[in-house]
Order: sequence, then structure tokens, then C-alpha cells
Amino acid sequence: MKISKKAEYALKAVIEIANHNQSKPLQINDISKKRSIPVKFLEQILLTLKKNNILVSKRGANGGYLLSKKSSDISIRVILEAIDGPFEPIGLSPSNSLGNGLEECFREMIKMVNLHLNSYTIQDVVELDKNEDFIAFGI
Repeated sequence: MKISKKAEYALKAVIEIANHNQSKPLQINDISKKRSIPVKFLEQILLTLKKNNILVSKRGANGGYLLSKKSSDISIRVILEAIDGPFEPIGLSPSNSLGNGLEECFREMIKMVNLHLNSYTIQDVVELDKNEDFIAFGI
């Protein structure tokens, strides 16, 4: 499964917002600089995430974006689907019949991928990223 650049940027932006103090909105320019995402592209992405109730925005000089709910309540799947639509590696339809065996195989794969993406939250990713920065010393 290859996700689009737009979906990759969406994930990075949401993770950046989750890492930020949630009492103060994060501005587009700050997200853009920290995550190396073009501002114009980021604006479109953040609007899509807002329309899908993943983010909320605040207007004004101290405005920006916040998560609409706790990072532990936002799954990776929700973000990917907001940007790229449902995970369907092949278009299973009556006009694109692969036969019962292959269709069942791909249906099961789609279920497994969706379950996995549903089980991973933004909070999980934030915590894993923090562990990556941790260096253990032993004597």
C-alpha cells in the first residue's frame, strides 16, 4: 500500500499539532516549517481535515489549528480516508470480477489493513516517536 504525498503530509501535520500544546492553536506557517510542507498544499490539507472533523480552527492573530478531540481518539485510518478515501487496492465490482477466490482474498486483506489502521492512533505514533528519541545507557 502506498499512500499519497497529500496523505503523508496530513499525517505529519496532525502529529505536529498533537505534539503541540493543545491549549494554543498551531499556525500553518509553523507546521509548514517544522514538517517541510509547502504552505499552499498544507492549507488545502488542513481544510479537508477540518471538514472531516479531525481538526478545528481558530481565527485571528493567535489563531491556528487544534485537534478536534484527543489524539488517542483519532485513528490513522480516519486521516487516510479523509484525504485519499477508503483503502481499496483493487476496485472490486461486478464489472471487475476476479473470481470468488481472489475476491475473498482481497476482501480479507482490506479488512486486516483497515483493522490495523483503526487500531493505531495519533497518540500511539506520538509515543513511539518519543521512544525513538530516548537513548538508553547501560553499565
